[in-house]
Amino acid sequence: MKTAIFSPARRIISSVRIVASSLGRLTEKLWLLPPCQRVDRAFQKALRGNTALEYRFLPYATSVLRVLGWAVLVIGVIASVFFGLQIMNDGLMIGGTELMGIGMGVSAIILGIVGSFLAWLFLLVNRELVYLFIHVKENTRNTTGRITEESN
Repeated sequence: MKTAIFSPARRIISSVRIVASSLGRLTEKLWLLPPCQRVDRAFQKALRGNTALEYRFLPYATSVLRVLGWAVLVIGVIASVFFGLQIMNDGLMIGGTELMGIGMGVSAIILGIVGSFLAWLFLLVNRELVYLFIHVKENTRNTTGRITEESN
């Protein structure tokens, strides 16, 4: 009876040991690499498969542009709503002129949301332009490789 109960447990334990030893060997191989290549290899396999990633900083830069774009959009919309409500309730003194009222508050909210959207769009377009330039370079390299192969 005891062997029947512990048999599945032994199988599970042996499976866990196999997985743990595989992970141990993988981490040993990664730690033998120089520090700059550890992260690059992970990005390389995630983004491109086995081909070498020529531009090492650009994946980081595009990630920062995406996160920054979304942060600008969310924070800008929230700030414009609070700023518009502040103008509606207490007013805003600019120079010697006081801006106050529902019309000014609604205008501030709308302009803030539109400005946040345009800033978000600008950051995401810049991100896509980086990818576009990378793809143009790769396509040009592939085309020149094919032309030289055909001419030989």
